[in-house]
Amino acid sequence: MGETSPLTPAIDITSHVQRPVHELWPIVTSAAGVNAELRPLISMTFPSGGFDFSTAPLNQPLFNSWILLCGILPVDRHTFMLHEIGPSHFVETSHTLLQKRWRHERYLTDQGDNTEIRDVVTVVPRLTFMRPLTNLVVAAIFRHRHKRLARLYPSA
Repeated sequence: MGETSPLTPAIDITSHVQRPVHELWPIVTSAAGVNAELRPLISMTFPSGGFDFSTAPLNQPLFNSWILLCGILPVDRHTFMLHEIGPSHFVETSHTLLQKRWRHERYLTDQGDNTEIRDVVTVVPRLTFMRPLTNLVVAAIFRHRHKRLARLYPSA
């Protein structure tokens, strides 16, 4: 599985949901699934033709995405790139207008009819003095995402 970044993550969060990995994986790797986790706080734009993790080339820019506050106001531009992809994990190493480096690792672990979802996110802002604030914002976004996952797929 993915090698963890040597930098201190902004967040390392784990949740459990009532959905098996084989059903959850295609959802959480889809544009609709990502935005279901992010909304209503933020959303991301995706290519109009969709995006398929399983056929995406590694280590090259795949598409650009606007990060939209409340689904309306553009606050950042994300250049999406996959570094590693497996049957139930991915490592995204992207960059944005605000972040020199954005690394999102997601691991889904099968637990029968349930799934453990772990996200590890490390960011390097372009303005280094913004790192503490950036880490707080990223941590808040991913706590929000995991709360949304718990609501979408409650544990038994």
